[in-house]
Amino acid sequence: MFEIILAITVVALTVAVVGLFAMMGELASRVPDPTPSESDMWPQALDEARLGAQPDSWPGELSELSDAAHAVLVVLSTSCTTCGRLAGGVTGEFVVPAETAAVVVACPTEEAGRAFVAEHRGLHGLRVLIDPAGEWTRTAFDVSTSPSALVLSQGRLLSAHTVTTAAALRRVGEMPVDEQSTMNREELHAGH
Repeated sequence: MFEIILAITVVALTVAVVGLFAMMGELASRVPDPTPSESDMWPQALDEARLGAQPDSWPGELSELSDAAHAVLVVLSTSCTTCGRLAGGVTGEFVVPAETAAVVVACPTEEAGRAFVAEHRGLHGLRVLIDPAGEWTRTAFDVSTSPSALVLSQGRLLSAHTVTTAAALRRVGEMPVDEQSTMNREELHAGH
């Protein structure tokens, strides 16, 4: 009996986490508009992330990020409209601007994650981790918001940002690594 209750609880929590990813993605997005606003062009700091975190273990798909001098990890969710628009190229060409880059797709099931990757051409050819319930990203970096871009050096989280357009994603990758953890939108804008 205890095992059944535990299994039901785990399933309910998984569904709740996926729903949270979807709600956070929707909150971060604007009313769908083919012309992004000025604020959409800039990454926004993601305060929930645990800066300085370094995972104890890395999934095989992301192993190269653990020792790269500069890496960008993009977090998307299958239930986030903005994530689909970003990965589908609606906001501009989906390019992760780092030599070492990968995408994590938070999803309710492996099948849903694989379908999301197959549907969005911007993800083809990239390192992709299918992350049921967003468990790895949440455990490793305390990140449960999508779409977001995490900047890493030697596997350590330097900065985390929400991004709603391809331009905002490019700006994350173009920031100098030593400035990643301290720059906000105004400083970025003033510097360019």
